[in-house]
Amino acid sequence: MAIYAIADLHLSFNKHVDLFGVDPVADIDKPMDRFGWTSHYAKIRDHWLELVTPEDTVLIPGDISWAMKWEQAQYDFGWLAQLPGRKVCSPGNHDYYYHSKKKTRESLPEGFDWIDADFVVVEDRVIAGTRGWTLPGDPYYREETDRKIYERQVGRLRLALEQAHQHHPDLEIWVMLHFPPLTKHVSRSGYMEVMKEYGVTRCVYGHLHGKAKEVAIQGVIEGIELKLVACDALDFCPFKLT
Repeated sequence: MAIYAIADLHLSFNKHVDLFGVDPVADIDKPMDRFGWTSHYAKIRDHWLELVTPEDTVLIPGDISWAMKWEQAQYDFGWLAQLPGRKVCSPGNHDYYYHSKKKTRESLPEGFDWIDADFVVVEDRVIAGTRGWTLPGDPYYREETDRKIYERQVGRLRLALEQAHQHHPDLEIWVMLHFPPLTKHVSRSGYMEVMKEYGVTRCVYGHLHGKAKEVAIQGVIEGIELKLVACDALDFCPFKLT
């Protein structure tokens, strides 16, 4: 019973399709070929089927679907539901279909968990999560538009970890973020401070693609192991955490 992680699936199916019956012209609204992700869903599928068993869990921290509304996103989650294993999902900045945690949880297929400012327990570990946001000091950060969102997301991570600690004080805690908690541009963040405060041992994140992967911070930083799991950074292969 292993735990894997892979983020930024960026699926865009426009109808229910089976794993091996995808027509990249007729069945996909937003192909990722222009980013060099040719038939990336097939690569994800093949690696996933090779590695993941029904007893395993896959953490998916955000940017799962390009859909604007849940009625469209259901096709992407339906495709994912055909893959083995439990799926633990959290939101990213492109998950525009996500407006209500309650509605999303009620609508997800069997075998899915959705966390946002809260947690689930997986294999005797607490998995807490929230979206995150652009860090102060990042070249793309704008004080007038980003400060409030950043601070709110730090607060939501604290809320998730406080709940996790109250309910399961003896379990190891991991965190799922969509945005990175540090980059080569930013050496400190509220996310890192909160994770250190609550004894988090591992954090997986996505969001960084293409040349942006070069600013990723990975490895053990102040006692927390950071790992970029954006699917293109993993060659579209779920990364085994345990």
